[in-house]
Amino acid sequence: MDTHKKLLILGAGKMGGSLLKGLIASNKLDFDISIIEPNLTNDIQKLINPNGIEYYKSPEDIKDPDFDLVIFAVKPQSINEVCAGLGKNLNQKKIFSIISILAGTKIKEFKSFFKESPVIRTMPNLAVSEGSGMTALCGSNNANKSFKATAGKIFLEVGEIIWVDNEAMMDVITATSGSGPAYFFFLAECLALISEEMGLSNQDAHKLSRQVVIGSADVMRNSTESLASLRKKVTSKGGTTEAALDVMMSSEKDFYNIFKKAIKAAFKRSNELSN
Repeated sequence: MDTHKKLLILGAGKMGGSLLKGLIASNKLDFDISIIEPNLTNDIQKLINPNGIEYYKSPEDIKDPDFDLVIFAVKPQSINEVCAGLGKNLNQKKIFSIISILAGTKIKEFKSFFKESPVIRTMPNLAVSEGSGMTALCGSNNANKSFKATAGKIFLEVGEIIWVDNEAMMDVITATSGSGPAYFFFLAECLALISEEMGLSNQDAHKLSRQVVIGSADVMRNSTESLASLRKKVTSKGGTTEAALDVMMSSEKDFYNIFKKAIKAAFKRSNELSN
């Protein structure tokens, strides 16, 4: 940890702000934190003074350009402009480590600006904002064990993590985990709509749908059983759940194949964006 004492977070929006909150809440991580964010939200503004955070509107405003670790949490389309501006305003003689949470932005894009910097590319999902996210991490060849341990600890403050050795797998992660919350929201949305069509009020249908998803997630979180085992626990022989699953899990695999087709479309689009 001592190798990454001075931290700069570029962007304090949904993702960057969630990481900032996780770092502040943790007693395990010891950083002197600075942030660059042109449009600061009220909740992040309230964190600055009580936690001794240095705040800048742009890289040009930086007073002390000597950072050990920089987290990129800006819009992917602005990466070239941000890297160019950062390069002009940071200590050019110091090699700092980079963590990126930018979707579709490869390690080599950072290397083109900061050749010697070790880079860890990550793909968190929306749930990091609630401290229950899933983040995949992939390091450049010169990312050492100490840096990887630091990156892992940062993201463990906002959920769970996995490491992948092959950067190409980040497109798979994007299609499954990165986009994953939207799939569950859609399933909950369908459950609510169908419940309403079958007679429940709009309010009750949405309350039911939300709590089914939340409760099911809690069961998964607290169980070591396989997902198939948990499904079977709800499925009584000859019961209502079995009747529904007989349709969903028919020999034609219509439900499975539609879902697979959707994820492959997300994978294809992720690959197009990163290239």
